[in-house]
Amino acid sequence: MKKLIAFFLFLILFVVGILYFSPAARSVVGIDPAPTIVGVQPLGDVPDSEIVAVINAVREMYDYQVVELKRQDLPEMAYTEIRYPRYRADSILTWLCDEAYQSAKPDSINIILSLTKADISITKYNKETGEIKDPEWKYKDFGIFGLGRIHGGVCVVSSHRLANGVSQKIFQKRLTRIACHEVGHVLGLRHCPVQQCLMNDANESIRTIDKSTGEICSACKKKID
Repeated sequence: MKKLIAFFLFLILFVVGILYFSPAARSVVGIDPAPTIVGVQPLGDVPDSEIVAVINAVREMYDYQVVELKRQDLPEMAYTEIRYPRYRADSILTWLCDEAYQSAKPDSINIILSLTKADISITKYNKETGEIKDPEWKYKDFGIFGLGRIHGGVCVVSSHRLANGVSQKIFQKRLTRIACHEVGHVLGLRHCPVQQCLMNDANESIRTIDKSTGEICSACKKKID
């Protein structure tokens, strides 16, 4: 009898676990999955106008709830002077995934989109050899617009390279498109070969962002619907 009771308890816990961790299973039995909530994390002195613009753009693009989180300083562990005073984008994402940060944020937040005015960088590697791209002096610490982890829950966007010689309208368009692009990566989207798709690879040029329609193509949209 005790074995039977133990078996049923195990079965109940197993089913509850599946329903809790699997949105698909929740959908099958008619239980709506918990909503996706994006937390916009300002790092340093980010203007309120930029935060609001990104919140509105991500909300409109993905139909998610988007909230602003309490402003934080940029993590010292991400600072580098390999070429210039910058912050390593990959280190910022590691910091956002760290237990100390994760335990302090609201449990309801599914995706962290961090914003900064600081210059951010990564090391770019040759996909075939695994070595740093040539010329090494350029690519060992290469400045970028943003970085997102595929299915990783975190991304970072920098406005540092977006405002030179353009109007406020174009600057804001660039910022919001890059933010939505990085959220797309977090949702599992990789770079898309369709040139005008929002998920097309910038290929080290802001012109790619400017030429984009600002929308996700139908193929990419199917992957996240």
